[in-house]
Amino acid sequence: MNEQDQIIDFGVGDDLALLHIEAESNFDDGEYEGALMRYLEVFNGSRGRTDWQEKRLTIILADLAALADVYEPAMQCLVEMRDQKEALITSGQDLTCINEWAALNGQIEPERTLNVYFKLKAEGSKHGAALSLIRQTAASQIVGRRLYDELDRETLAFMQKKLLLHESKLLSDKESDYSSEDEQEEVIEATIEALLKVALELFEAAAALKEGDIGREVMTKYLAYGQPNSHSQLIAAAKKAKNSVWVEGLEQLAREGKS
Repeated sequence: MNEQDQIIDFGVGDDLALLHIEAESNFDDGEYEGALMRYLEVFNGSRGRTDWQEKRLTIILADLAALADVYEPAMQCLVEMRDQKEALITSGQDLTCINEWAALNGQIEPERTLNVYFKLKAEGSKHGAALSLIRQTAASQIVGRRLYDELDRETLAFMQKKLLLHESKLLSDKESDYSSEDEQEEVIEATIEALLKVALELFEAAAALKEGDIGREVMTKYLAYGQPNSHSQLIAAAKKAKNSVWVEGLEQLAREGKS
C-alpha cells in the first residue's frame, strides 16, 4: 500500500490550515512520513475548494517537492500522481486535471508539460481539446521559450483573464485587514510583482501576434504602476517578439516621457 492509499478521511474540511501547520512541524522535526501523510491530506482534502485552489497548486505542492528532496517516498508519490493524471489526459479520458498535472510537472519536471504537448500535437487533431488547454496552462513557458507559433487568440484571452484575476487580488489585498502594515505591504508587493510578470508576458505575446488593441491596453496598465525601467522592459519584450513597429513606438514614447 503506497502513501496515497493510506490517507484517512478525517473530515478535514475546516481543518486544512491546522493540518498544514502540523505537516510543516513534522517536516521541521524530521518526521517525514507524518509530514507526507498530512501534506497529502491537505492536498487531496482541498481539491474542489475555491478558497484553496491557488494555495494547493503552489504552496502545498512546493512543500511536497521540498519534502521530496530529502524523502524519496514523497518523490515517488508526486511522480505517481503526475503519471496518473498524464495517462488520463493523453488518453482523452479526463482533461479537467490539466492544471494539477502541469503544476506537478512544475515542481518535479518543468519541461515535461511542453514535451507532452508537442508529443500530442504530433499525433494529430484528435488531441485538439487537450492541446488548447495545455497551451493556456503553459502560456508562460510558451512565451518564455519564444514559441510564438503555438500562441493563438484563445490563449491570449486566457492570459488576459489571468491578468484580471491578479488585478482583482490586488484590490482585495488593499482592502483586507492584516496584522501589521508591513505584512500588508509585503503581500501587496508580491501581488504587484506577479501581476507585472503576467502583464509583460501578455504584452510579448500580443506583440508576436500583432494584436494592437491588447498590446495598448496592457502597455497602459504596465506603465501605470510606475516601476523602474518600465519602458525598457516593454521594449525588450517587443524586441523578443520581433515587432519592430512596436519597438519604434515604445522608444518614441520613452523619449517623450523624458522630455
